[in-house]
Amino acid sequence: MRVFITGATGYVGGAVAAALRDRGHEVAALVRPESDASELRERGAFIISGDLGTLPELTAALSAYDALVHAAFSTHDAVAQDRIAVETLSSQKGFFLFTSGVWVLGNSNGKTLTESSPVNPLPLVAWRPPHEKLALANGRGAVIRPGCVYGGKQSLLAGWFASADQNQPLKIVGDGKNRWAMVELHDLADCFVRVIEQRATGIFHAVDDTRSTLNECARAVTPYGKIEHAPGEGPFAAALLANQNVSSDATRQKLGWTPRRMFVSSVDEQWQEWKAVTRLLA
Repeated sequence: MRVFITGATGYVGGAVAAALRDRGHEVAALVRPESDASELRERGAFIISGDLGTLPELTAALSAYDALVHAAFSTHDAVAQDRIAVETLSSQKGFFLFTSGVWVLGNSNGKTLTESSPVNPLPLVAWRPPHEKLALANGRGAVIRPGCVYGGKQSLLAGWFASADQNQPLKIVGDGKNRWAMVELHDLADCFVRVIEQRATGIFHAVDDTRSTLNECARAVTPYGKIEHAPGEGPFAAALLANQNVSSDATRQKLGWTPRRMFVSSVDEQWQEWKAVTRLLA
């Protein structure tokens, strides 16, 4: 397949682009001029210079792709830029996959949140449900909702590994008794690829079987280190305080997807990956 992707120099998008190339697909990546695209080039991806705001200028070229994947997140005028991307890519004749997240479901409040549960977004991502609807409107699209992603160079939890490596306290917002819906980076990339290859429409939850509390996850990272808890304010803190029980059963059944890792049991592999990336960047 010929696949166009945004966000391919990022944490999640980079893993998806690599997985697509490993499966033999042609990949074209939208890359900002100031970004480093060397790794993508080494993998044989075709680089298109631009950003989300310039996507409408590429409309004619985008018609040549079998699938279009939006995995980017702009740090400038994020909501408007994302809207431009969704409107442009969903208007093409190819299959469209939009990256959302489980935070659109809100807190579980004792319930298991499934692919068919109504959205109740946390304030940080209140803008996402309308974009999900737009992505699905033409009947040729899909929405993937990853859990909190871990593994590789880490993202949301990079600070934990850096602190533990430097024998510094790990910091948790809140009391750490809450549970996040989580997914390992490479398992997530595999879920993306399955959705794309099967052109599977609808909503998909990329969530593994991690059910540990944040305290338990942090203790796995630093068995003997200090863990500090702190209050948090604002929309991002509210997301970190979320307590979610999210199911991906329907996704697994439809795609034949089985996550290979859970957070606590894969910490040794995570440490190996994190240290390998850290050495490369040193």
